[in-house]
Amino acid sequence: MKRGFTIVELLMVIGIISVLLTIVTYASLGSLRAMRMQRAEAGKRIIQQGLATYYAQKGYWPGEIGSKIKNGGLETTETAYELSAEAISGMMRDLIAETKKGNPMLDFSGLFVSRSSGEFGTKGHGLDFWSAVRGTKRSPKKMTVSQMHFGYADPYDVRGYFRRYRVVYSVPGDEMMVKTFYEK
Repeated sequence: MKRGFTIVELLMVIGIISVLLTIVTYASLGSLRAMRMQRAEAGKRIIQQGLATYYAQKGYWPGEIGSKIKNGGLETTETAYELSAEAISGMMRDLIAETKKGNPMLDFSGLFVSRSSGEFGTKGHGLDFWSAVRGTKRSPKKMTVSQMHFGYADPYDVRGYFRRYRVVYSVPGDEMMVKTFYEK
């Protein structure tokens, strides 16, 4: 009489293991999504605080949008005006320039950047600010601030594609609001 496992017993064990792996994978994707959402919120708060600090110190908003608002050149009939990707990048460059001058506006450790603009239809991966400035083994080419687009890893995409923040200027309240792609 031979001792061993039958095919049916092996298939049962393989089935049980695959069900357990599916459960673990699903749970880990949920925690990854939650972590990305928290990181996106943290980055949003960093940028929002940087903009508020700049406005409090200078009396106007950074970037070309600030000079348009200050000089009455913002022509809109809307109560809220969404800034373009270029205008947001200009604002961020001004915040970074102020920080480099010794006037801290931003905590760079919480910023997430990419070479891609994050516009609809574009796909690109992002990395944290310091890795972009210094380069990494995976991406040795260093980024300059003028090449950077600021945003967050898409929490609903398992590959973590880059999404840029939206910045909306509230005309009656004279305030800038940083939002994720999913916020209204």
